[in-house]
Amino acid sequence: METALSFKLAKMLTNGPSLWRALRHRGPAGPYENHLHAAAAWLLAAQQAGGGGGYPHSFHLLYGWRPAYPETTGYIVPTLLNLHRRLGGAALRNSAAAALRWLETVQRSDGSFCDLQGRPQAFDTGQVLLGFNYAAEHAPELAKRGALERAARWLAASQEKDGSFIRFAYNAIPHSYYARVGVALAQAGRILGDDSLRQAGLRNLRWAVAQQQPNGFFRQLSFEAGMPPYLHTMIYVIEGLMDGAAETGEDSFRLSATAFATRLRELSEDRDYILRSQYREDYSVANGEKCLVGLAQWAAVCFRMARAELNKAWWREGDKTLGFLKSQQILCADQRLHGGLFGSAPPWGRYMRLAIPNWGAKFFIDAILEATEIP
Repeated sequence: METALSFKLAKMLTNGPSLWRALRHRGPAGPYENHLHAAAAWLLAAQQAGGGGGYPHSFHLLYGWRPAYPETTGYIVPTLLNLHRRLGGAALRNSAAAALRWLETVQRSDGSFCDLQGRPQAFDTGQVLLGFNYAAEHAPELAKRGALERAARWLAASQEKDGSFIRFAYNAIPHSYYARVGVALAQAGRILGDDSLRQAGLRNLRWAVAQQQPNGFFRQLSFEAGMPPYLHTMIYVIEGLMDGAAETGEDSFRLSATAFATRLRELSEDRDYILRSQYREDYSVANGEKCLVGLAQWAAVCFRMARAELNKAWWREGDKTLGFLKSQQILCADQRLHGGLFGSAPPWGRYMRLAIPNWGAKFFIDAILEATEIP
């Protein structure tokens, strides 16, 4: 006990000064390319620090690098391959390849992937499946087809009859933001030519739509029952349904995502200016901080909506949100910090307190890539 306490104190003394550096080195937004390069540099530095190919869960300002995280390593792969097409160079592609190799080594024999506590999780497995699917379609020379099939079949076998996931769900409750698992299954079914997998994905997506309330908000959006959801999971369900519509052509998914997103955009325009960290089901603010990860996802969604609907209001919302995020990116000489985004603003906020999560850089890159595709 005393040894553990001494180690913890030593880590705090070693990493504590990074808080001051991180707070000092945020400032005005710059050109998109500068921010892209910085975010990519953070991901590459994180992977190197983690060793083995997986991206560390986060860099904590007091405790340092956390262990490599399969869930987000999986969905960082498409981002790195997209960014490689944009920026060129071997480093980004090599990073994605190393991540895929690492994921294959940590996959369980039944096809599942675990959380950091060693528990098999449907969501984590679905997010890795998104990475496997993308590699199979866009970088087949890197693809792990056997691992893809095992993950997809485990998910389908783990699904409830109504399309939800409970047995291997976080806190053993169903979550509507698992729509991102549904679309991963639908994609895998198409890639593998297996309609049973595709239908499993459709069941989950339709279950998610059924959770939408008349005001557009979704039930079962939070990590924990009774807790107002973070913007992060609120946007997850929009992403899952938008991707589901693109994958399947089922219009109900698009309409459901658009209804929720439109209500959030109206909140931002009329009341909140920049969306807040947590909302109750009546759209009242439960936590006035800002969830930077959720905002990065939100900006990307807005740019996608702008392209789909040719509506300048979406462009304005995405541009405003991305401008705020650019001003929050850490730019300094410390490679553990440079290019990263805190989980929250302020950094000591509830979501990922004093930590720089790897998925913040991922979604920030996605948002910039979406923004620069707008005519």
